[in-house]
Order: sequence, then structure tokens, then C-alpha cells
Amino acid sequence: MNKRSYFIFIAASFALLVSSPGRLAYGLVLIIEMNLLVLASVAFANFMQRFEFGNLQNVVTLSFVVFATVLFRQILILFSPVVALTLGFVIFLPPVSVFLFGNIFAEKMPQPFDALRQSLFFSAFAFVFFFLRDLLGFGTISFPAWNGIVEARLFDSRSTAFCSLFASVPGALLLIVLCMAAFLTVQSKMNVIEKSEGEYEIG
Repeated sequence: MNKRSYFIFIAASFALLVSSPGRLAYGLVLIIEMNLLVLASVAFANFMQRFEFGNLQNVVTLSFVVFATVLFRQILILFSPVVALTLGFVIFLPPVSVFLFGNIFAEKMPQPFDALRQSLFFSAFAFVFFFLRDLLGFGTISFPAWNGIVEARLFDSRSTAFCSLFASVPGALLLIVLCMAAFLTVQSKMNVIEKSEGEYEIG
């Protein structure tokens, strides 16, 4: 992963993960929304390149992203009005990640599945993040449902008072730092292994 990818991960994390409720149920909804918006937006941007809109292309593409977000919210209200109400303005944050992963305003439009692959990679990180916040902060694993969320309680979070910190915004920031540190450590080890294997083959 290059420096640009690190920036994307950090920016997307602060834009989407920190301000979201610390439950896996809400995280799953946001992850699904983000991936749908990435695929639809990049596909739409590629389609729009066939027309001579000039400077208006960015405006039209942005309008499509806003429309798609509002449409997703309305569908979510039909499926689970409680989840939609709880998420509130947070449901409008995934478009920030769409711009980061899709690069829909770039001069050369990426292929939809290339952008989706980047989004899915971040989604795996986001899933682990929401899973840990739910587990450590509340002692539960939750999923979205018609009347809100359903949860499986694994332990009483009151017995581990310190872990409840991860349900808060400061805890979310701390968890992002810990996850990124673990990720960078693993990647650094893998780079060393790949480099040593390459030197061995050359020798």
C-alpha cells in the first residue's frame, strides 16, 4: 500500500467510522451503502464521459451521488425506519468515501470494479472496526432489523468498564489508531518476507 492509499484509509476512517454509532448493525448498513454508491457512481461517471458536458460533468456526477444517497435512505426507511432514524446525518457520510475510492472526478475514470475492489478492501477494515466496537463497547454482536437492531450478548460490558470506552468517539479514534498500527505492522512484516524471498531467488 502506497502513501496515497494510507491517506485514503485515514481520511475515509475519520469521515465514516468515527462519527458512526458503535454498533455492528449500523456499520453493516453504512458499508453496504458505501459499496453500492461506489459502484453506481463510478459507472455513472464513466457513462457521462460519452457526453460533452465539460465542467458540468462534475456537477452532474455530484448530483447523481446525492440522489443515490437520498434514494438509499428512503429504501432504508422502508426496511428499518428505526435504523434510518438512529443513523440520522451519518447516512450522508459514505459519499465522502465514494469520492476517495472512486476518484470519480479524476481525469481518467477507473473501471467500476477497480474502484469497488478498493472499497471492499476498506469495507473489510470497517467491518473489523465496527465488530470490535460492538463487542468491546457493549459486549454484543448486533444486526439490523425491522424494529431496530437484534443483538447477541456475549458478556456483560459493565464487568469490563474500560472496554466501554470503545463505544465513545474518543474510543473510536483510539481503535482506528490501534487497527492501523496492527495493519502497518503486518504489512511491514510481509514486505520484509517478500523482499527476502526475492533476494533468495536472485541469489
